[in-house]
Amino acid sequence: MADSNHTPEPRPAKAKYPAPRQLTVLETIRGTAKRTREVGLHYVPVVLEPCVVLRGKWLNQAGFTAGQKVTVTAGQEGLMITPSLTSKALANL
Repeated sequence: MADSNHTPEPRPAKAKYPAPRQLTVLETIRGTAKRTREVGLHYVPVVLEPCVVLRGKWLNQAGFTAGQKVTVTAGQEGLMITPSLTSKALANL
């Protein structure tokens, strides 16, 4: 019988990165269109743009915090999101 005070060997840590996430690209309305000041009804076109919402504990685990500024770089392979350097960090460079 196993000793009641026995602690099993710790499991090897899983690879933290990369941690792929499956998100859905949504549609959002681009800012309000300009309206003209004329008499009668006027059609105001709605312009839809793609939108990706990022939220969840995994952002915190990756080192991002609420209110933090980020830099999004678009390339042929996809998007890269990195924390923006603060003015204090820039001064130390």
